[in-house]
Amino acid sequence: MFNLFFCVFLCGVLSLKVQASSLEDLKMKYVEMIIECSSNYPITAGDMVQLKRKIMPDNESIQCLFACVYKKAGMMDEQGFLSVEGVNEMTRKYLSDDPEKLRKSEEFTDACKSVNDIPVNDGDKGCERAALIFKCTVEKSPDFDFV
Repeated sequence: MFNLFFCVFLCGVLSLKVQASSLEDLKMKYVEMIIECSSNYPITAGDMVQLKRKIMPDNESIQCLFACVYKKAGMMDEQGFLSVEGVNEMTRKYLSDDPEKLRKSEEFTDACKSVNDIPVNDGDKGCERAALIFKCTVEKSPDFDFV
């Protein structure tokens, strides 16, 4: 379950805007968001290779793809900041039956909220901050048994 949660968080699926009755529904909605965002921000095979290695490619298109998906999912607000409350509300919805996992997931989100304090050059576009969210997620997930 933690691996699934890590994947869901990593991809930005945790949101209030997504209406889904199960984690499987949530994953399907996330795929739809990726497809929708990729029409404006294409992803290459090389990008996919790097992402599988847990490395954010150093190009604006893939970073903006993540920002687009994070915003659609509610994980990032319209000003380009990580929406800690949005993430936590979704985890409460899907992990409410397991208090320990819920606690860890909220601590995990809290561990990455500092990305909002880092100056970025693209403002509410959110692409640079999306890369920071991705990086924090990859770095912090082992501390919370998500990988």
